[in-house]
Amino acid sequence: MARIINHPLGELSGKVGAVVFKKTKYGSYLSSVPSGPPPKASALQELQQSKMKAVMHFLTPLRVILKHTFFPLAQRTPTFNVIKSYYLRNAVTPSDVGYRMAYAKCLMSYGDLRIPEEVTANWNPGQPVQVSWNPQVTQAMAQADDVLFAVVYQPEVHQFYFMEHLANREAAQAEFSLPDVWSAYPEFHLWTGYYRPEEQQASLSVYLGVLGD
Repeated sequence: MARIINHPLGELSGKVGAVVFKKTKYGSYLSSVPSGPPPKASALQELQQSKMKAVMHFLTPLRVILKHTFFPLAQRTPTFNVIKSYYLRNAVTPSDVGYRMAYAKCLMSYGDLRIPEEVTANWNPGQPVQVSWNPQVTQAMAQADDVLFAVVYQPEVHQFYFMEHLANREAAQAEFSLPDVWSAYPEFHLWTGYYRPEEQQASLSVYLGVLGD
């Protein structure tokens, strides 16, 4: 308990809550009560921390891409909060060491444009990636000049490659080359989707699996 000294100046000495008042020959000082070690996290808290760590590790470099391709239909909360919430609920799966990404559930884009359909991708090391799809330009929510993009992820170096304009929807086929600095790595994850960046519209992305598998 604190006590008043040198009344009526109102100086204090002692402890009030988490604050300690000290008076020395050099003057009066305030300091906080030393706290003990934080309580040990429960098993559930450790799992939640592992899940968050996995999601944020994956999203941190991807965030630069998603700000151009992810357009929630309702903007009541910041876009990145929507993305993070989706990934935490849907895009991780338990593993022996906590959580890992469920790549097929990862979204590289979001919106109400018609998704890429009947997409195939073929790749041989040293060659361009060949992509083909059914344009479906006569169907709802599809326009001939919707831009097809592609995102490639190399997990060993934790890097993403973004092809902003692979082709227009009507083209039905396209090809692109992987970065030369990735030539030593045998496998890559590939997603594609449509977007109209100036109008802030996009489709859900489609996961095409592992190139080189």
